[in-house]
Amino acid sequence: MNLHKFYKINILIIGVLVMAGSCSKFLDKPPQGQLSKDQVFATDSNIVALGNGIYTYLGDGNFTGGRVQALSDMLGDQLDGSNLTGDFSEIYKRQNSIFGGTRDDMYKKGYLVIATANNILENLQAVSADHQALAKGQALFFRGMAHFELVRLFAQPYGYSSDNSQPGIPLRLTTATNSISRSTVKQVYDQVVADLKSADSVLPADAGDGGKFYTATKWIAEAYLAKVYFQQNDFANAFLYADQVIKSGKFQLDADFTSRYSLGGTKEAILRLPNQVSHFQPGSEFISNWRSDTKNPTLYFTNQFYNYATGDAADKRVAWYSNTIKPGYNSLTKFNFNYMEQPLTHLTEIYLIRAEAGAELGGTTLATAITDINLILARAYGGTSRNLSAGATATAVIDAARTQRELEMVGEGNRVQEIKRIGARTGNNIDRRGSPWTCNGFILQFPKAEQDANAAFQLNPEGGCF
Repeated sequence: MNLHKFYKINILIIGVLVMAGSCSKFLDKPPQGQLSKDQVFATDSNIVALGNGIYTYLGDGNFTGGRVQALSDMLGDQLDGSNLTGDFSEIYKRQNSIFGGTRDDMYKKGYLVIATANNILENLQAVSADHQALAKGQALFFRGMAHFELVRLFAQPYGYSSDNSQPGIPLRLTTATNSISRSTVKQVYDQVVADLKSADSVLPADAGDGGKFYTATKWIAEAYLAKVYFQQNDFANAFLYADQVIKSGKFQLDADFTSRYSLGGTKEAILRLPNQVSHFQPGSEFISNWRSDTKNPTLYFTNQFYNYATGDAADKRVAWYSNTIKPGYNSLTKFNFNYMEQPLTHLTEIYLIRAEAGAELGGTTLATAITDINLILARAYGGTSRNLSAGATATAVIDAARTQRELEMVGEGNRVQEIKRIGARTGNNIDRRGSPWTCNGFILQFPKAEQDANAAFQLNPEGGCF
């Protein structure tokens, strides 16, 4: 896939397609070099290009190319936030307000993904039969995953209330640009699952790009279904979809855990966003926030977490950390790249989902869960010395899965969602900073523009974590 081509097309048309609703007057004729909405949807190739252009948004520094993950990590309990300023400091302190361009840009980009997907879904009649299933499947996947990423950051978690009637996020399923109220968390999750299942039913099993997985396949839809169900603590469905992804045989665990974000180095990306130097460079905000070999890192760890993560010298993942590369900083070296490639989801996470879900289900799935954890442990320790025994209890496997998830997915925005998911599952507060999992500061405040457009829009309560 030539992402540069699709990115250029999207840049030209997206202002006309998505931002039109915020303007009171429009040009009858688009500016030179731009396409009108009718022109965009007049040809099959333009619509296909528009859908493929969404990949650039996913890898964008304002969305899942590092921004979603950075904001999540700031809300978590691994970082030393003493040097953070501005928006970052406010988010780290769990004192979110209606002001904050860093958060607003992420929110806008998420809804830009959704708006573009809706435009495609409403114009599928213009797509040829050869391209229609892929165009539809990609759009449904993009819409589902974007709503999922946003609801996890802007709403209390699934399980916060018995019926999940707590306010979620605006659920946008059409191209209408009118202000809408927040749907409930249950309604958002139900729609996310519906979109991902529909995407799964029409996306191809093979990307058709020589195995590079630059194109969404049914496996990324199923991987996200595993993630969504796992976030809901629905272990039967989480196990089911993780199991299907693993058993597809399309992906392999990297022998070297450091390959996950390297250029062309990973075999475990379920969907990989490729780097194309001078054209499209995904993951820029990972590098900007974490890089420590050429500058002082913006994000770095507390002594408590650093000692926890590096306390076992036999663990090869200690190579991800340094307190000498930039003295005074407990640094993560995972993203010390000039350029990187980004797995949107990877097989390590899917194995960890299947392991914990299998242990929660017990019975015949417990043996599978033990095998899954042992694969991760054997890679981390270079052998079987730390593997669980074949007779390990479900509790031991669950504990191991949670520990390995934190160590494997460090810097990937995972921890705060685990604090909330485990809180909803057990009622336990596991936050190292001492906040209850239900506190208001664990979720982001909506941009002020939402209430400016609709005085009745329900903002989140603020603070309350410390």
